[in-house]
Amino acid sequence: MWATIVRMADPGDSYPLPDPKLRAYDHGLGTLSLDGELRGYLASVVRRMTFPSKAPWPWFRVIWLDGRMEPSFEDYGPGWWTVRELDAGTLDYNGPSIDKERRVLGVRFRYSVPGDDCAFDFAWLDREAAAAKWNELGLRDEDF
Repeated sequence: MWATIVRMADPGDSYPLPDPKLRAYDHGLGTLSLDGELRGYLASVVRRMTFPSKAPWPWFRVIWLDGRMEPSFEDYGPGWWTVRELDAGTLDYNGPSIDKERRVLGVRFRYSVPGDDCAFDFAWLDREAAAAKWNELGLRDEDF
């Protein structure tokens, strides 16, 4: 089971978006590296919130080099926690999920747990390279 961490907004925690429309995030894709070694990719799409405004609503998905995908996650203002990390060239996330199995009363349950905490270096691919990698990875908007 996945736990969602909710950061409580503090009025001083707002982040002014350099691009209020988050153009780089719409069908964007960037690299996730540790110590200079490519470990995976972060893909993103931008949707629009319907309430309370038409604010941008970015969704993200980590894809590891072996093709496994982590569950999608979102970001929004005023804190923009993920966006501010990516704008700074980093992403605090977990390593690849670990598949586990447990038997309870003879019934087998399979589940995943997040990998170790990691501080990845992040860099956007240019639009052409991102589009080609989206195609290669078989990503679709519905994946978010």
